[in-house]
Amino acid sequence: MTMTARVHVRPIGNLGNQMLQYMLLQSMQTRLPGLAFDGVNMPDWGLVLPAPSAVPAQLLCLAGQHVDVPLLEQLIAGGQIRELAFAALGFRMKDLLPVERYHAAFARRAVAVPDVARHGLLINVRGAEILADTHPDYGPVPIAFYHQLIEATGLPAVLMGQLADDPYSQALRQAFPNALVLPSQGAMADFEIIRSARHIVASVSTFSWLAAWLSDAQTIHLPVSGIFNPDQREDIDLLPVHDPRYRFYKFPVRRWDGSPAQFDALSAPQHFAAMSPQTAQERLASAAQRFAPRAARYRLKLRAAAWAQRWLNLSYKVIAR
Repeated sequence: MTMTARVHVRPIGNLGNQMLQYMLLQSMQTRLPGLAFDGVNMPDWGLVLPAPSAVPAQLLCLAGQHVDVPLLEQLIAGGQIRELAFAALGFRMKDLLPVERYHAAFARRAVAVPDVARHGLLINVRGAEILADTHPDYGPVPIAFYHQLIEATGLPAVLMGQLADDPYSQALRQAFPNALVLPSQGAMADFEIIRSARHIVASVSTFSWLAAWLSDAQTIHLPVSGIFNPDQREDIDLLPVHDPRYRFYKFPVRRWDGSPAQFDALSAPQHFAAMSPQTAQERLASAAQRFAPRAARYRLKLRAAAWAQRWLNLSYKVIAR
């Protein structure tokens, strides 16, 4: 008998996060052919799967950045979970399909890209809302990092993305007066500009990370900062350590709060040591060990919530804390 189950997606965050939600569920579908999902709303990608008019009020709900995918698939395959709400993200490389499997869902589109942006050092700048104390695991990248890469690569610099009249954008323009500046042209155009580049410097952003990962770039420079730093977020693994395109750089743990001292540090001289893929793997393994007690509690909560929903029609939100 074929297993059937349905996931009602509750979109979380910006476009990058919503893409990762979709990608995780698409990965699960390859192992659970009877799995269906709805609630996806990304019309720019032609991905719109409307939620049904009537969704049960009592549903198990998954939330947060951690999802135990093997256990979730086991519970679905065994019939313990037949329907759930998905407000989770699941930021882990092992749960995603190989990058080429997502090219069809996120097909390229034509966009005008200057030659220097294609062949120079494309620095994707994230500013806007993260310049405030929006989230401690995001925040802007120090200007010294960009100086270091420009000097090391010898490539002409291109600043593109969320550049406005804020102090960080002004400091970037002053630091790199000869750089081509490409202010944001909207999410979809920005995505295509990033993944059209041969040499990409990603920002601390799932949007930037995805555009780089889905690209045909020759080199991708990734600051291991904020959400990408295993020492800061033990529950997240977005380090493609087996992808030869990537260059990793060690950053300290920083809880961004948008304070004057942190803004001053953005312009201070600093050096960011290169990190080998092996070292990145070791840091991920250490983070997994530290996270193991929380992961175990999560598994217990998920099993209990699945049983309560299946047999008692009780709803619980399951999240790793």
